Amino acid sequence: MQEVGFAVVGVRNFAGSYLRNIEELEAEGKIKLTAVVVKDQVKNAEKVRELRHRGIAIYSSYESLLKESKNSVDLIGLPVSIPTHAEMAIKGMKAGYDILLEKPPAPTVQEMDAIMRTEKETGRFTSIGFQFIHSNTIRKIKQFILEGKLGEIKEIAAKGFWSRFKSYYDRNNWAGTSIEMGKLVLDGPIHNAFAHYLNNMIFLAGSDMQSSAELKRVRAELYRAHSYIESDDNSCLEAETTKGTKIYFYVTHVPEEKRDPVMEIVGTEGKISWKMNEETKIELNNGETIEFDNEGLDPHKEVFRIAADKKLGLIEELYCTPENTRSFTVAINGAYESAKKIKAVPQELVEEFTNDEGEYQTVLPGIDDLIDQAFAERKLISDLGKVDWAVKTEWINVENYTDFNPFN
Repeated sequence: MQEVGFAVVGVRNFAGSYLRNIEELEAEGKIKLTAVVVKDQVKNAEKVRELRHRGIAIYSSYESLLKESKNSVDLIGLPVSIPTHAEMAIKGMKAGYDILLEKPPAPTVQEMDAIMRTEKETGRFTSIGFQFIHSNTIRKIKQFILEGKLGEIKEIAAKGFWSRFKSYYDRNNWAGTSIEMGKLVLDGPIHNAFAHYLNNMIFLAGSDMQSSAELKRVRAELYRAHSYIESDDNSCLEAETTKGTKIYFYVTHVPEEKRDPVMEIVGTEGKISWKMNEETKIELNNGETIEFDNEGLDPHKEVFRIAADKKLGLIEELYCTPENTRSFTVAINGAYESAKKIKAVPQELVEEFTNDEGEYQTVLPGIDDLIDQAFAERKLISDLGKVDWAVKTEWINVENYTDFNPFN
């Protein structure tokens, strides 16, 4: 079987995960790592030596990779900074390469549209690295829904509680920012760490296996408790699709206790409960219960397999594309328009301290109960009327949405 020559831009942070996944998949015979971009080859000297010893070409810039690797590279992985996603994907496709782009795909809907235009102009593809769209459970749930077994989908809701310490925000220049070097980042929990779970819901509400739902309107509240960042760290969002399905999303980076994301899907014929570890339980109104998990399929690796299969012509359709993640970006842009600004929680209500692991942690006491109640009642935090710092926001119509520009 022909192998897909894979390049990765970077070796640190999430690029390291790309390199590990590709290395583990090479034994399957579809993928071979052939090139890596390492800008700082002094700082990463040990990794550069290791890669060169394996016969992998090292480039000092993305531009040199694009110019010089056409004979060895078919597909480029871009686990790069959020504000560079669209620009680098477009540049890569125009140079003749297919792209695997890390999530979130791009901060604005107009950048998403530019990526899609470039796909059409060049005949190249961009696959998006939302791993759960590649997972056994999410695809099985979607098929179950499309077969009508859950009836009409009335609502989908998710919540998650993950602390983010100062070390997380210190890892690069754009973490915890809304804007970096004049470019939008929007690095809040809904757009980055928990982005998968919002995208899952929009995908599951879509009308076929290739599509996500089109959104009609979005309402959101964005709050910040950390004293040293500019982006949000507590977010809640509600959206309505053009078919009438309601979507609810509640996430925090300043919880009292870590809890991984969970999702509920409610239809007229029953309910589905899904956990991040992919434990899935379907409870139908007729009393039938169905349970399943990922059956050993690692969705992180499936991201690479599917991109390779598409390149090799083994499948016709990618699983996760700019087209079916566009609505995710519309939801994010609509959320920022609805919230208007990120509201700071009064610092006297916030606790910041060095925890037992030596990490500088921020906690907003009471946020866990607030999110649990909001999730249970399908309300935004301000609608609960329990805290003075919460601010009501307005719905934003996002049908035919083509431009997000907060600088206007």
